[in-house]
Amino acid sequence: MPEDRDIAHGVPPIAVSSTSTLANRTGSWKYIRPIYQDMVAPCNAACPVGIDIEGYMNLLREGKVAEARDLLLRENPMPAVTGRVCDHPCQTHCNRAFFDDAVAIHAVERMLGDLEPEVRVPIPPRTRKEKVAVVGSGPAGLACAYPLARLGYAVTVFESDPEPGGALRYGIPEYRLPRNVLVREIERIRAQGVVIQCGVQVGKGTPWKQLQSYDAMFIATGARVSRPLALAGGEVADVRPGLDFLREVEGGERRTIGRRVVVVGGTDTAVDCARTALRLGAEPVVVCQGTRADLTANAEAVEEAIREGVRFEFKVWPVGVQTARHTEQEPPLEAIRTMYAEREERERLTGVECVRMTPGEADASGARRALPVQGTNFVIPADLMLTALGEEPDLAFLPPEVTRKDYTVIADEFGRNHPGVFAGGDITGQPRTVAHSLGSGKRAAIGIDRYLRERAGEKIADGDPAALRFGGTGNFSITRWRDDDPIRRQSPVNEVVPFEKLNMAHFASVPGKTDRHRSFEERRSSFAEANLGLTTNEALAEARRCFNCGVCNMCELCLIFCPDVAIKRHPSGHAFSLSYKYCKGCGVCVEECPRGAMTMTREGL
Repeated sequence: MPEDRDIAHGVPPIAVSSTSTLANRTGSWKYIRPIYQDMVAPCNAACPVGIDIEGYMNLLREGKVAEARDLLLRENPMPAVTGRVCDHPCQTHCNRAFFDDAVAIHAVERMLGDLEPEVRVPIPPRTRKEKVAVVGSGPAGLACAYPLARLGYAVTVFESDPEPGGALRYGIPEYRLPRNVLVREIERIRAQGVVIQCGVQVGKGTPWKQLQSYDAMFIATGARVSRPLALAGGEVADVRPGLDFLREVEGGERRTIGRRVVVVGGTDTAVDCARTALRLGAEPVVVCQGTRADLTANAEAVEEAIREGVRFEFKVWPVGVQTARHTEQEPPLEAIRTMYAEREERERLTGVECVRMTPGEADASGARRALPVQGTNFVIPADLMLTALGEEPDLAFLPPEVTRKDYTVIADEFGRNHPGVFAGGDITGQPRTVAHSLGSGKRAAIGIDRYLRERAGEKIADGDPAALRFGGTGNFSITRWRDDDPIRRQSPVNEVVPFEKLNMAHFASVPGKTDRHRSFEERRSSFAEANLGLTTNEALAEARRCFNCGVCNMCELCLIFCPDVAIKRHPSGHAFSLSYKYCKGCGVCVEECPRGAMTMTREGL
């Protein structure tokens, strides 16, 4: 071979084909090949409801707003509710959070939930002869009734309260969840043919046997019994369960509660009680045994409470109450009528005695139980004390055949307790959030549909229940159960795509949108909705920030970067096709795919 100085143009000789690759098929060189393979976005896998978040985000990107709303409503009957009160773990797991800001999924969901359809959806036909009874109209009960009605069953919901909604109506204040929003969501469920009977106490006013005429039953009565708090100083009328307080305010009662209110607990109910008391003119103090990190309440709600003026006392616990004799003041006219009668006296709360706490030694599970610090007692002045330590279910109405353990009804992953009887929500010991309750109701709906079809002699595919879950660990998908996904998938695998598999070189940093809020002055004096969310245009812009992790959205980068021109659009226009006659397995397309929707596999597999 001649030296470089002997080559006039300075380039060594190279092999050049005299024909095009149409004749010289480079595909014979490869031992590995690329394939399109849709995976699962981490937001989908983290959603306790089981929503195809990436799917409706992609539809919004394409401008298909109505289709995106329909896809969301397949899995979640109450998106306007969850868009406001869900802890949105989907955002915590959003891959975009590793790049700039997580997509504001809750705000997009809320926007879609608030949209009114142009055409009212007709009641689905009753294609099944079976009837299903649902006990409880909270999120779990409604989430069970909704898909069953859409599957063709006649569904009746029995509710002991005067109005449906359960904890959504009586446990979440209006400034977080406006009643007109909740009513609209419930009416959507009713529009599917679901019958809701209120004022019915199953097991008390209404015999349990009356429900045995139904072919299946779902129990979701929630947790309503407040956990007690033992205090030195005896029982005082001004020490009350926080949940009762919230129910009274929801009922329209706006009585004077005094200026100084102490709320005990680190739960969502505790924070709601404090923010409600603030709006009634009080100066609330929340007393928590642990640190701020130990609170079970929603972190954003805690932050909002602090900004509004709620005071938190961490690592503090009440040990007693202080009282004083108090003569009840009567209205002027009543006072004249009873001028010569003795006025009633009662013990009135004046203060809550507390003690500082410190972490004790770790137990076998690694948890540290807080211990009081001797000599650190102090008093917080108080006119009212609300306890919010969590609630337990009341299971006394259940017959013996419904198996339970302590305060929990036993249920499998489909919600089944025993043949024909299913349970979900707070009574099954799951995490007590709205999203988890909605998810458990949907799982039970699938379980009931499966049970009734098997009983009717229909052949049901005996598949792995994990296949119904996004990523094998998320909540059940009714779309996967029905096997009628409206979105075309390319060789789907039920695996979550990690951030490391995405190609960030093809994305630009775009800061996320933040919710709009009323001023703090407005919040402190009104029960109007505090968080105003995003505008429709802002929510749509936020949806366009979605990476569409793990799913081909026709960005064409694989086609552009392929050195062998072995990729072309499928005639349908909704996918790409690979010509393995010319693909030499270089893997450039896989490396350049921004969303991890392609992978390399061995030739011949």
